[in-house]
Amino acid sequence: MQVPKQKTRPDLSFLAAQLQGEVLTDAGSLAMYATDASIYQILPLAVVLPKDENDVVKTVSWASDKKLTILPRGGGTSLAGQTVGQSIILDFSKYMDQTLEINQEEKWVRVQPGKVRDVLNEELAPMGLHFPVDPATSSRANVGGMVGNNSSGTKSIIYGKTVDHIIAAKVLLSDGTLLHLKKTDPETYQQIASQPSREGEIYREFKQIIEQNKTLIKEKFPKVMRRVGGYNLDEFVNTDEWNLAKLITGSEGTLATTLELTLNLEPLPKFKSVCVVHFTAVLDAVGAVTPILKYKPSAVEILDKIVVDLSRENLTTSRHCHFISGNPDAILIVEFYGESLVEVMERPTAMIKDLQEQGLGYAYPLFPQGPEYEDVWVVRKKGLGLMLGIKGKKKPLPFIEDAGIPTVHLKEYIDRTLQICKKHETDVAMYAHVSVGVIHVRPILDLRQEADINRLKAIAEDTFNLVMEYGGSWSGEHGDGLVRSAFNERFFGTEIYQAFVQVKQLFDPENLMNPGKIVKAQTIEHNLRYGTAYRDQKVATSFLYKTEQSFQESVHMCTGVGECRKLLGGTMCPSFKATRDEEHSTRGRANALRMAMSGQWDEKGLSSERLQETLSLCLSCKACKSECPSNVDMAKMKSDVMQIYFDKNGAGLRDKMIKNAPMMARKFSGFLASLVNVIQASSLFRKGLDKIAGIDQRRILPAYATEPFYKWFEKNNHFKSDKKVVLFADTYLNFHEPTVGKAALKLLNDCGFEVILANVGCCQRPKISHGFLRGAKKEGMRTLNGLLKYMDQGLDIVLCEPSCASALNDDFPDLLEDDILVKKLKKQVLMIDLFLAREMDKGNLPIKLKAKSDQLWVHGHCHQKALYGTHAMKKTLLNPESYSEIPSGCCGMAGSFGYEKEHYEISEKIGQEILFPAITQSAPDATLAACGFSCRHQIEHFTGRKAKHWVECVEVVLD
Repeated sequence: MQVPKQKTRPDLSFLAAQLQGEVLTDAGSLAMYATDASIYQILPLAVVLPKDENDVVKTVSWASDKKLTILPRGGGTSLAGQTVGQSIILDFSKYMDQTLEINQEEKWVRVQPGKVRDVLNEELAPMGLHFPVDPATSSRANVGGMVGNNSSGTKSIIYGKTVDHIIAAKVLLSDGTLLHLKKTDPETYQQIASQPSREGEIYREFKQIIEQNKTLIKEKFPKVMRRVGGYNLDEFVNTDEWNLAKLITGSEGTLATTLELTLNLEPLPKFKSVCVVHFTAVLDAVGAVTPILKYKPSAVEILDKIVVDLSRENLTTSRHCHFISGNPDAILIVEFYGESLVEVMERPTAMIKDLQEQGLGYAYPLFPQGPEYEDVWVVRKKGLGLMLGIKGKKKPLPFIEDAGIPTVHLKEYIDRTLQICKKHETDVAMYAHVSVGVIHVRPILDLRQEADINRLKAIAEDTFNLVMEYGGSWSGEHGDGLVRSAFNERFFGTEIYQAFVQVKQLFDPENLMNPGKIVKAQTIEHNLRYGTAYRDQKVATSFLYKTEQSFQESVHMCTGVGECRKLLGGTMCPSFKATRDEEHSTRGRANALRMAMSGQWDEKGLSSERLQETLSLCLSCKACKSECPSNVDMAKMKSDVMQIYFDKNGAGLRDKMIKNAPMMARKFSGFLASLVNVIQASSLFRKGLDKIAGIDQRRILPAYATEPFYKWFEKNNHFKSDKKVVLFADTYLNFHEPTVGKAALKLLNDCGFEVILANVGCCQRPKISHGFLRGAKKEGMRTLNGLLKYMDQGLDIVLCEPSCASALNDDFPDLLEDDILVKKLKKQVLMIDLFLAREMDKGNLPIKLKAKSDQLWVHGHCHQKALYGTHAMKKTLLNPESYSEIPSGCCGMAGSFGYEKEHYEISEKIGQEILFPAITQSAPDATLAACGFSCRHQIEHFTGRKAKHWVECVEVVLD
């Protein structure tokens, strides 16, 4: 049964005028909220981002009067479709994300529903406490969503599920009733139930439902720990102290809207370790679980060959894969908690000995808590996104993945499930919580094909019957949503299902709260994001998308897992971290591109002004290319879409100025520089530029050099050596900051290299990043041909500017069909710090580098962090203790972005997240290093501190 479709969208102008928060009703915003991480897509009626509790009450009251449905939503990472629907979406993630109270002594916390789990735990860590439920999406999962879904995670073997940690909940019913739910003894419960209020009615009638069905509840609910299907009626049959907050937990927003949550906290584990057991056959790994469990691990996670191989290929996770030995068909990640280091090493050591004696596994690397331990968990946590990002039309889909099976039957269940998929000619990938019998088996299908939709239904049916046979749970942790709710009556039986219906009607008699989930649900094949009617329009692009296979498939690589919505660590996504708007996440932009190229956006498709608005806050930082588990390269796609837009609508003055910036730099440096610098620094010039080109008058354009570096080089390059290297004369080094070139020359000479200057033109970064791709390719070929003569001699080309390096060995390789040239660019063009680190590793440099300052504070450029890493800058130092890397994301400048009038404030806000405070708090005599030209200007503009390039901050010490 499908939810009835409402024919017209409501006019929310009256409501919007009453709220402090935001109301989104435009087609673009609705499109970006039409999906989550599931296989479904339904356009909402509107999206409300409430500022406070009063906004929620007003919205729910207005919707109730209009008989419009309501859908509470947090991070939107649901894998079962709980957070999509033709409803008014309440998105709590932007504003209602506060920690309201922490009781350290009693170990509990009270929070708003939009609080992100990892952010909460960062606040709790200094107190030695944490909220222990840890889903893979913990970096962006909202606590309200975790309660709504009854989330669990890798440590559920010791910490259980969210329902085991819920203490109290303040909720709002669709009729406006406020309920404060907490544990009550029988006498108190009866007192509430006897009241003639709405609250009394709920307590009274809910008790009747439980009493009438107690025997069946005990019989029908699965006996495995990992069970989240239906409503949690089993929480009320073995105790006389009832807490209706436990009923709200796992209800998927179908009963009430959560306003506040009080949660139990646990002490942080004192010591940890992890052992990675390698297997040549995946079923052997599953079979090893039972002997492993007797050593009392805190988690046992499985990754199959597909996920392991993808982890080794991914730009971010590949840096953490050192612990993988050989070519395993599967690995088990076995973690241990304990009171001492000895304990957390002795138990896994005994386990390893036992496994070896039984012939289980072939490698067993063991790590105590530390960097290597963290590496293992980085790979595990990104496993879901990596798996979903498999390239090609077929994707690993979440629909049978959530079964929880008694561990004694797990090996046989997995074997038979794989046979089911084989019978239906379907490959699979798998990972997850083998310790509690939840292995996420993902059949790989293309739901644009009718045959695969039929396979979806057939595999689901066959697997459902298998779960029933083994006494397992159909919903182990991901919930019912749109994908599993239709199975609930068959799974629980008609009597218990009718009890679910009664509970729903009791709390929500008019069926306004997230209808179509848990009860009265559609069958699995409806409202698919992709279906047989889905069609991508043809897109003429400049990039070739060699890795992704096409522009269209590059867009489809986004699966909705929402890693781009994380608030802590990494660089992705700078604008989302600043605005908290879905539209400005990589996921939001990818959804916009998908809707536009499939004709679901507006009549202009990819040349739409609204689409350009959505892409405008993408800083082209390239962090998504590495940090997104699916490697969604939004910077590349944005450039192509800008080219499409310019072809249709033409480019503005500012875009043309940026495109021609390298040419202007060549023209104005030298004898004109002093005059031009004075003019462009004047208030009159800046006001004029602000008015006619939208360059913010608070900015001063970069000064030009009175003597370009290439001219100085001609007069001062005298060092000769058998060892030669080519230094690329980028626009910034050449015409704006020759001091960087001079320092690079000295550094390379002191390392024993004769330097050849490649003054062969611009890398085309400004054109590439701003959508002038055909021009970039045409003019860039002159630059590449200039470099080719050096590469043909086997010489390496080193660069000081990260954005130039990325243009030459990341962007151009996907603009060129010449595979030989592409290989040379990827192999022989590299950052100067990476070059020196490599030569040291080879034993070619009998020297060491030393930081000139005892306090060297380093900010990494976005492209540098995304594509190359910053480790080499520290690795080469004789005094690494002097090196401190600021844990910042993007500085906020991003080339011309920070100069653009409409982006000035957000540019500042991005820098204020971490970078600017870190700099202002550093010692006045500390040296600041930033390899990015734009980063150095951003730092000076907002902090008044002058940063140098890394090459200016180090010197050679003879070994």
